[in-house]
Order: sequence, then C-alpha cells, then structure tokens
Amino acid sequence: MSEATAGKPKAAQRIQSAAKDLFYRQGIRATGIEEVCRVAEATKMSLYRAYPSKDALIAAILCEDAEEWDVWFKEVTEAAPTAVGKLRALMEAAAREMEDPDYRGCCPLLLAQAEFPDPEHPTHRLVASFKGRMCQALVDLSREAGATEPQRLGELLAMLFDGAWSSIPHLGGKRAGEVLRDGADLFFRALLPPE
Repeated sequence: MSEATAGKPKAAQRIQSAAKDLFYRQGIRATGIEEVCRVAEATKMSLYRAYPSKDALIAAILCEDAEEWDVWFKEVTEAAPTAVGKLRALMEAAAREMEDPDYRGCCPLLLAQAEFPDPEHPTHRLVASFKGRMCQALVDLSREAGATEPQRLGELLAMLFDGAWSSIPHLGGKRAGEVLRDGADLFFRALLPPE
C-alpha cells in the first residue's frame, strides 16, 4: 500500500465528511449524490455500498452530530459541582461557541428538521427524538437544581438554545451569545431557588 493510499481516509469516511459539509452549507435537498461523490472523490458504488440510500447517509450524519452534542454536554457539565452550576456552564459554553467568529450558526439537526417538516419522515423523527432527549436532559438538570417548575425551565432553555443558534445569521454570534446569557439568567432567577 502506498503512503498516499495509507494516509487517505476510506471512501465511506470521505463521503460522510463531504456530505456533512455540503448539507450544512447548501441544504440536504439541494445537494445531489453526484456532487457528494465528486467532492468526496468517490464513486456512486462506494456511496451506496456504505449507505444504502441518501436517507441512510443523512441518518449517519445526524447520529454523529447527536453523539458530538452528547460528548460536548458531558464535557461542559462534568466539572461543575452542582446542577445549577451545570446549567450555567451549558449556557456559558454555548454562548462562547456562538461568539467564535468561525462558528457558522444553526446546528445541522435544526436545519435537517426544517428541510423535512413531515413528522412521519425518518429524518424528522430522528431529529425530534434527539431534540426530545436534549430537552429531557435540561429538564432533569432543572429538577436536580431544585427548579420550581423543572419541566418549564428545561423546555425554556431548550427553546433558548435553538433560538440563539437560529438567530446567529441576523444577530451575529456575539449578540446571539449575549442574548442567550441574558435569557438564561432571567429564567434562572425566575425558576431556580436563590443561591
């Protein structure tokens, strides 16, 4: 095996990476399989050997995004000694990400759900399942933090996350991060016991 071949990612990895970038920048429906193969320097046969359909490719990308969010959630919260600290750490970490000039905004999961509004579509269901799990994690932390209405606080924080990510294109990352911090602080003061 040559050095060039040994250092080159496998076709499935190149395909998934190219598709993830193209779907994020152009949209899922606007990106054809031919373009994914061209950018990935792979054949259609390689694509369909790794992913039986475009829906399977989309699902693989979204599952990877959900796993990355789970890892991020754990990393951001593990150092905080209390549930309140974990909630605050999450909001602060998200705000810092939004303020990074290289951050492009709205998470791929939200973009995918917007492109597939039919609740019966597999992509919509996959995203709804992940978003439900994300919201439940915030509800659980809110309950652990002693929130007067943990369900309400968790749902408010989930909506605040989504709204902040979605607003980056028109507010800019810095302002979206500021609004996220301000909104979270208002919710914390209204629904958490005084520290």
